[in-house]
Amino acid sequence: MKTYNYLISEDNLSEIFSEDYEEIIQGNAILIQVFSGQNKRRFEEILRFLSSKFKNAKIIASSTDGEIFENKIFQFTTVVSVSIFETTCLHLAYTQIDSDFDNGVKLAKELVTPRTKLLIVFADGLLCNGEEFLNGIYCVAPHVKIAGGLSGDNAKFDNCYIGLQNKLYDKGAVAVALDSDMLHVTSLYHFGWNKVGRQHIITKSEKNRVYTIDNMTAVDFYKKYLGSDVTDNLPVTGIEFPLITTKNGVDVARAITTKHTDGSLSFAGNLLEGMKIYFGVGDAEKIVMNPVKVSNINVETFFIYSCMARRRFMSGLTEDEIMPFADLAPTSGFFTYGEFYTEKKPELLNETLTAIALSESNVISETNHQINFLDKKDEDFRSKKKTYAALMHILDVTTKELQEENNKLQILKKELEAKNNTLAHIQEISHIGSWELDLKTNKITWSKESFKIFNRDISLGEPSYLEFVNMVLEEDRAQLMQAQKALNDGSVHSMEIRLKREDGKIITLFESAKMVFENNKPIKIIGTSLDLTDIKVKDNIISQQSKLAQMGEMINMIAHQWRQPLNAISASAIQLSMQNDMNIITSEKISETTLFIENMAQEMSNTINDFMNFTKPVNEKELIKIEQVISDILHLMGAQLKNHNINFLTDVEEGLALFTYRKDLEHVLINFISNARDAFEEHENKHKKIIFKAFRENNTCTVKVIDNAGGIKPAIIERIFEPYFTTKEQGKGTGLGLYMSKKIIKENLNGDIYVHSLQDGSEFTIILGCESE
Repeated sequence: MKTYNYLISEDNLSEIFSEDYEEIIQGNAILIQVFSGQNKRRFEEILRFLSSKFKNAKIIASSTDGEIFENKIFQFTTVVSVSIFETTCLHLAYTQIDSDFDNGVKLAKELVTPRTKLLIVFADGLLCNGEEFLNGIYCVAPHVKIAGGLSGDNAKFDNCYIGLQNKLYDKGAVAVALDSDMLHVTSLYHFGWNKVGRQHIITKSEKNRVYTIDNMTAVDFYKKYLGSDVTDNLPVTGIEFPLITTKNGVDVARAITTKHTDGSLSFAGNLLEGMKIYFGVGDAEKIVMNPVKVSNINVETFFIYSCMARRRFMSGLTEDEIMPFADLAPTSGFFTYGEFYTEKKPELLNETLTAIALSESNVISETNHQINFLDKKDEDFRSKKKTYAALMHILDVTTKELQEENNKLQILKKELEAKNNTLAHIQEISHIGSWELDLKTNKITWSKESFKIFNRDISLGEPSYLEFVNMVLEEDRAQLMQAQKALNDGSVHSMEIRLKREDGKIITLFESAKMVFENNKPIKIIGTSLDLTDIKVKDNIISQQSKLAQMGEMINMIAHQWRQPLNAISASAIQLSMQNDMNIITSEKISETTLFIENMAQEMSNTINDFMNFTKPVNEKELIKIEQVISDILHLMGAQLKNHNINFLTDVEEGLALFTYRKDLEHVLINFISNARDAFEEHENKHKKIIFKAFRENNTCTVKVIDNAGGIKPAIIERIFEPYFTTKEQGKGTGLGLYMSKKIIKENLNGDIYVHSLQDGSEFTIILGCESE
């Protein structure tokens, strides 16, 4: 075979073929491909001329976004590629059916024979779903390679044309089948686009029309990440920022073809719901470096069908990518709105250079062409290239780190879901429901167990806040309103309340609640409901209430621990934003602030880990050092004590250790320290202090917690270990802490507990056996 390529610009039609005409018409089979960026009238004129000049030739044509003529790139011209074959038969077809899949089926049935080696296909670039079209061909002819692409129109996105013989069409597809036993066909492709940013999800689409990405309209998605300048000029600007997905292990780009008034976007190929996608951006060096990826090739001509985005992105560098092909064999082609490439099956590509190498000869050509990219450019370009490479590296590393963090979050999400399921089972077993009241909307959210407690059909949904208040017995409503006001202090409050269910049954609930704030404004109340109505075992009730109270205490501790780092993070972010607004921000400042925020976030994460360790149940005795126990407690409570201006002093015998239940002892000590902290609120003292002492005495270990918070009145000191007895105002205490502490010391730790009122405070003493392992 042999190929002659011609560049037609203005009025050179009559002379352009004169030199080779006689040799061309002697060919057994003549294929003419016409790639035109000129207007429709000129395009039709050229087709009529070629049809009359080469009456036996098979002609297919496509409008373009740029023409490839040997090693040069042109626009608004026409390139004519004439190939003559010795052992190959050619067959033409044009099809136009509304269904792109059916159009592909029809085309394949008309053209493909057992001897068909290749289909060169040009399809309408604006209306055709290239992926569906190729799937139609593949279902009829899975053995046939397909090359070609979607027609362009110089990025006007108004009218794209395809041609067959002397006619142009604005819909459908044209193709030529190459039937041969001798023809060598090699498919090549080169990508060079990088994924950037985090992963996104197609959340609503119909084949190639995408309605939402990450649950926002496709247009809004582009506007959010690429800005108004890009979005206002879609689809032209969007072609340089494709969406990249992975199919069969290969990165495949999808470019925009149409922007719709409803905020959706149409792409050259399918983007199905649930697909994971990334934004893509071109890497100039990667694009031009060695596009011919094979070491040797059987070739007498190259046809290149390359994406319009490459020409627009690469600008003056585009010819560097074409040069290796033109150095090996006659080369022609055009810039498309979508490229057809066949590896195992035909795929629609975007942003990609595809090439087809043809030969009827057995001669092998070596392809050792390498482009020394940097040597070809000036110093300024090299500097810009290095800057671009550095920025891309930063973006790539950051993206990977974000993806890793996202993967961790997904793992944590699954763990949280598992824990929520466990919590639901625990609520079911313990008959404790949880709830949330949105203070902006007064909307109540219930857990499944809350529906059971209220004997309410879950399909009815939660009651309104007014409905809930009306369930409360009239004599208890004032107490409810008072308790809700008390929540403004941010503490956990508890109360018993009676309600009349829809079935008429009156139930008694023990409600524990906490108000949640955002920017110092209350946003919601969260709480739990314990049904006391049918619970018969008093100790079970008290145990559950005590755990809820301690959980509230722990939440309060975390809030204190987090306040300082959250304020620091907020201040850093505000400072960074102000510097950015003033255009004085520096990369060093960004790095410094980022590192600071990461350290603060790690500190907050450590607080959560400490909290989880304290709440983790341990049912086995262990050898513990008293110094470590009090150190761990102070790590949790230190911020609270400091905020209350309480000085905490320790006097622990060196090396003092005992073999006991660590969590039970911690529970009791936290309760003692919390009570002392709360007592200071009612007793003014400029020199607040809590003293912790621990020492060995004979065969026992003595632990003391001493405060100067005013002491305990003689009239009530004998009652403080009774259940539900509290000296705190209503809603601030359950009266269970000391009762449970005594129960734990005596029943779990086999010890004794005593209390003494001092002149200016109280002294709680625990006596434990110093047993060893």
